[in-house]
Amino acid sequence: AVAQGLIMTSGWVKDVAMVSYTDHGYNDKEELIPTNVNFYFDQGRASLRTSLSYDGVTNRSKRDELSAFIAEKNVTRTVTITGTHSPEGTETINSDLSENRAKEIEKFYRDRMDRYDYKGAADSIDFILKPVIQDWRAFKAALATYDGISTSEKAEYNNIINGSGSFVEKEKEMQKLSTYKKVFNDVYPGLRSAQTQVLTVKPKKSNAQIAVLAKAIVDGSASADTLTIEELMFSATLTPSLEEKAAIYKAAADKSGMWQAHNNLAATHIEMAKRGDASKLDGAATQLEIAMNKMSSAAEVQANMGAVQILQGDYAAAYETLGNVSSSSNDINGKVNSMKGAVEVRMAEYDKAKASFASAKNSENVMIDRGLAYLLTGDYSMADAEFNQVMRADAYYLLAVSAARQNNASGVGSNLKKAVDAEPSYKDMALNDLEFTNYADAVNEAVK
Repeated sequence: AVAQGLIMTSGWVKDVAMVSYTDHGYNDKEELIPTNVNFYFDQGRASLRTSLSYDGVTNRSKRDELSAFIAEKNVTRTVTITGTHSPEGTETINSDLSENRAKEIEKFYRDRMDRYDYKGAADSIDFILKPVIQDWRAFKAALATYDGISTSEKAEYNNIINGSGSFVEKEKEMQKLSTYKKVFNDVYPGLRSAQTQVLTVKPKKSNAQIAVLAKAIVDGSASADTLTIEELMFSATLTPSLEEKAAIYKAAADKSGMWQAHNNLAATHIEMAKRGDASKLDGAATQLEIAMNKMSSAAEVQANMGAVQILQGDYAAAYETLGNVSSSSNDINGKVNSMKGAVEVRMAEYDKAKASFASAKNSENVMIDRGLAYLLTGDYSMADAEFNQVMRADAYYLLAVSAARQNNASGVGSNLKKAVDAEPSYKDMALNDLEFTNYADAVNEAVK
């Protein structure tokens, strides 16, 4: 006799195959759409002259367009009106102008809401008036894009602005410049404004509507164009059924040919294979090959291919595939490291496995494999810490093995009892496991 038999503890390694879905690109949360209208005023005035046109469009046209927009009763969250003034004038005049110009547009907006019978909806709209007083930023920005004077002449204005003195004093200094009249006529009018931004809610289908329409697309009772590709891809996340997900992703792949749809269909097939239908692995591999032909560098596709190879038992190919994944996504990298670590434990590359598991995405199987890597390298405290997080029969069994290696008879007995209670088939295994050769009494007590 050469030996009593084999210790098979390393065989407790679990396959880890994690799937990576691509983002559907759809936002089902509330989104706000900005609508911007800038009204302009005469020098020193806060009343709106409808014929005034600074940017090529009269205030009358802008008012009519805004009036039509208000009449549509879009769901509105905020109306922000920023009143501004050109630099000339006293502090008191400028302060009043900015505020009153903003109030003028607010009054118009509220009048139109009354005309179009907004009723209670008007109360939910937040009006924000922002008078900008004695602030040089708008002037400096307008001056920078103004081509009516030279760069050196612009520098004269900036030197005054950046120098000492009050706002009014600086403006008086600018009046002494030879180009002031030109700037006053060309630049200042654009600073006498009420900049209005309306944030309305982007119209969207409800999640329930999207789910119903996706089902109709799948069964052929609705055109594939009933939903956008983003909505269709998103609809797959609304059902817990893998079969329904697969049907939706197939419809998305047929509709768009996008690699993302083929990848997600493959990911769904992998999940179905993990659930017990191994026949789905070939279909997953086919979809991933299509996706890879369209986007060979996609990390999701490569990671999923590695998962397929793991489930097919081709660990060498999986290890090579996973080693080539390059991603900026922590989620994908975590999944790849989990799968690599499990393969490394199977290859008896325990130190490499521990390094991979250090930045892995956690799961019960990952914790079992990580604990096994520590156990098989004699780091029992770290192994026990991993196994104790998994309330499962195999974790209890490995805790008993760890206890045996630490000469802890009571730990062998208590953990084996938990393991056998949770999984009765472990009884014969424990009675014949050479890890417990020196603990026959503890084992017999635990399995009786």
